[in-house]
Amino acid sequence: MTVNPVTHKAVLLLRPGKSPDNFTQQLRDTGRECFVHSFIEIEPLPVNKEQLTQIKQKHWDGIVIVSKNAAHYASRAGFSGVPSKYYAVGPGTASFACSHLNTAVSCPTFIHQSEGLLELSELQKLQQQNWLIIRGEGGRELLADAIRARGASVDYWEVYRRKQLTLNDPELIQQWISSVGTIVVTSAEQLGYFLSSMPNSARSWLDSCQWIVPSHRLKGLIPFGQSDNIKVTGSAADAILMNALIADGKTHD
Repeated sequence: MTVNPVTHKAVLLLRPGKSPDNFTQQLRDTGRECFVHSFIEIEPLPVNKEQLTQIKQKHWDGIVIVSKNAAHYASRAGFSGVPSKYYAVGPGTASFACSHLNTAVSCPTFIHQSEGLLELSELQKLQQQNWLIIRGEGGRELLADAIRARGASVDYWEVYRRKQLTLNDPELIQQWISSVGTIVVTSAEQLGYFLSSMPNSARSWLDSCQWIVPSHRLKGLIPFGQSDNIKVTGSAADAILMNALIADGKTHD
């Protein structure tokens, strides 16, 4: 393997995780430095044993796992693949849930969002069905509202919460300003906490950066930059984000 010298502006990846990992190392192998930072800490919610027993005993026509964290903390709580059809919004969560819950998990082929999941043929006619959504505390209601509108009843099982991490490190922010040319963010909460942590002096930097996001909804929450500075990938899967970053690097050679 040949490691290229760093020839491009660095990437700021806003998501939970440790660095280096396979994703950041692969990016560095292309010649780009990568900073990883999270403004969110994930922590499990207490397990309600009575609720868990009811979930295990009830018949579910479909179970949606919204994230890897949902699969992880559900498994940790003692939930394993009860008989049902399982769904996830993207291939990363589907693969993770398959291995942790020991069950097959389906997901959209192209649009790795709630909107893509709702386009699946299996989710069109849901009259008198029972569906379970495993997720974190709070979050979007789009999926549940759409499933209910199609005739099903929906229950939530919330297995984790997101806690904001404050950033009081002017030197780190200045390092980002001087080094970073591309920002990748896959969560509206991460984006909101990140922007609220930036000083007014960072405005021109944020406006000049290239942004990579998985959805048009997230794009609409970015108050900086021109529209052509924001790339919408349609998915938060590592492989798709990596392809977008490689294309971004080639564009700015």
